[in-house]
This record gives sequence, structure tokens and C-alpha cells, in this order.
Amino acid sequence: MRVTAMARPLTAVGFDVRETATGRDALRLARLQTDVIVLDLALPDMDGFEVPRRLKADEATVNIPVILKTAVHVQDGHRQRGLDAGGAAYFAEPFDPQSIVAVVRRVLGDGAASGSPSKP
Repeated sequence: MRVTAMARPLTAVGFDVRETATGRDALRLARLQTDVIVLDLALPDMDGFEVPRRLKADEATVNIPVILKTAVHVQDGHRQRGLDAGGAAYFAEPFDPQSIVAVVRRVLGDGAASGSPSKP
């Protein structure tokens, strides 16, 4: 599997990254020992803002932090919409790849060196 630019800095510091291409796959993957999700809001099969809403409505996934990233939803109000949908953090591209590592560590708890982030 090709490692994306989003996954590269996370794997470089020891995170186990599992990637998917669709919202449905992200919802399915979230049910498997997932510590954090980095979600691209531009999905081919559903509204990206719907994924964190569904995750927060499901007892099995409600406690998984969701970090949202986008190159599309950058207008005023999109960040708040993402946070209101259940996002723990929101990134608009372009961004420094190391900043995603810092945010993943922050949502997992200060100093977290490893985990199982999943990036749909």
C-alpha cells in the first residue's frame, strides 16, 4: 500500500497507521482497536462532516478522538462545523507535517510516543 503524505510523518515516529479511502471504511475501521482517527473531510462516498457525527453517536466509537483535515473546507465556519460534529482538532492544508504528529500526541495525552492512528 502506498503511504500518503499524511501518514508518512506519523509512521516515521512509530505510529501504526491504517488508511482507508472512504467514509464507510473509516466507520468500519474505527471499530478495530483504534486510538485516534485523522480524517480527510473530502470523501468520495459521504459528507466528511457526517463521519465524526456517526462516530460520536456510536457507543463503540464515541471515545475515539477525530482529527479533521481538509484542503477543500477552508471557508469561515468550516472549522467550527467540524469541531461541532465531534472533531478534536481541525487542519487546513497546507500544513507542517510535524504539526499533525504534535496534535495526535496531544489528543492521545502529552508525551504519547505510539498508538494506532487511522487515516481514512
